Amino acid sequence: MRKTVTLLVLCLFPFCIVVGQNAVLHVSVANCKATSCRLYIPSQPKNALLDIPLKGSHTASHTFKLINPEFVQVYSFSSDTGDQKYFYYLLYLSPGDDLVLKADFSKPEFGFKASGKGANNNQPLISAKQQIDLHSFQGDTLPYRVMGAINTAQKNMNTDLNKYIKLYKPSASYIKDWKLSLRYYASDLYNNFKYTNKNVVWQAYYRNYAKWQKITDSLLGVAKLNNDAALATFHYTDLITAFLYWEKVHLSDEEYLHPGAFYREWYGTDTVEGRKQFSADHKNLVQEKIINKYFTSKVAEYLYAVLFTAAAAESNPTNIPEIFGRFKEKYPKSKYIAQFSKSVDTIIAVEKHTLTGNMVFMAGNGTTFNSLDEVLAEMKGKTVLVDMWGTWCGPCREEIEKNNAAIREHFKDKGLTYLYIANDDLDNQQQWKKLIAYFDMEGTHLLANKKLTDDIMAKVKGTGFPTVFIIKKDGTIEQSKAREPMDREILFKQLEEYLAH
Repeated sequence: MRKTVTLLVLCLFPFCIVVGQNAVLHVSVANCKATSCRLYIPSQPKNALLDIPLKGSHTASHTFKLINPEFVQVYSFSSDTGDQKYFYYLLYLSPGDDLVLKADFSKPEFGFKASGKGANNNQPLISAKQQIDLHSFQGDTLPYRVMGAINTAQKNMNTDLNKYIKLYKPSASYIKDWKLSLRYYASDLYNNFKYTNKNVVWQAYYRNYAKWQKITDSLLGVAKLNNDAALATFHYTDLITAFLYWEKVHLSDEEYLHPGAFYREWYGTDTVEGRKQFSADHKNLVQEKIINKYFTSKVAEYLYAVLFTAAAAESNPTNIPEIFGRFKEKYPKSKYIAQFSKSVDTIIAVEKHTLTGNMVFMAGNGTTFNSLDEVLAEMKGKTVLVDMWGTWCGPCREEIEKNNAAIREHFKDKGLTYLYIANDDLDNQQQWKKLIAYFDMEGTHLLANKKLTDDIMAKVKGTGFPTVFIIKKDGTIEQSKAREPMDREILFKQLEEYLAH
């Protein structure tokens, strides 16, 4: 009996401590038509984004269970209809805080006011100035103008922090964490801008590739990239999370520009074998390689959680059980094991699915079909839902996992044919078939060559993947009106009309 009581006390005591460390945030947003605002909590990769509903008076509250102070970003749009007027406000919450944040969309600079316990750590002078407008530099082919603006912003932030300390007498932890966070401010801004701008000026970007990359290397040389002490700070956490994604993009650039050197360094093999491995998984496994090369200890542990979260969000199970197994060996006491074990177990179970007779492969995949007209001839007299997708395409996988079963159930025994055309996957046929089984993609499957992909996308006016269109019984085509993310009800109506004729 004594042993049982002791165990009960040991179990309850830590729980009581955590509950006692609450911090409460109250948000009030005036002249706003939005029904919610969003919290971004970088210290919690699996639950980093949280929507909190704004009640009738446009107020909301949220309770945080904190052991240590944390940065939390609040942002809100002025409406739910895509209105571009919005604000960001970066909070520094400490255990025991009871903070009130007020904003008004009709006032200059949103009329921010912070009051209550913890207000000395959350005044607008710093908290409202995290986002600087770099849009005027979009389209620049060289990095120097934007870097000049970022350097100015960095200088101003450091000046404002010194003013803030004198004016508001913030806590010692606030001063320490903000100073550390600002060491990564310029690097965070620059790298996010660089890769966004790359999509605008990609040809010029590659011509000036070395100049853009030199600044990245210089910034990361000033502020240590692998830094456990900085893990709780906003700009460092934001930087390394983005780094995991952008470095993957950078490595794709290296694979394209210098394939031999890339495969030797990252895969320890020649171009033929390296390309095979890279094509099979250029996301999850590559990101694990990045983590192991650049990070150690708590930062690496955190980034594994970021990797698992991103893979789940993108419906990307490739190599996740194996990566999770290696993670558990490295960090057997990690809190993230409990958070991700269930989802990984689900992946393991679903990966046991095999191809069935309801998954039909068209003859001559990748060689026989070169035009949409040839595909239409094969589907003559049928109403066909066509999904242009790829194993490498995150939004494609997400839409398939989210909608396939519901669509199939709705049109069961109603004569709808399903055609899945995989694009840019000729070198990835094993993974293609594996994902067809994994997502239970019953229907007809075609592996497209580039000529077929280009012809279909031009004729259906597709602008990216996934592109969903319908082949009607008379052989004419029409794009899905549901768009992405898919509104199934719109698609159901559209298909029902065509099936009825």
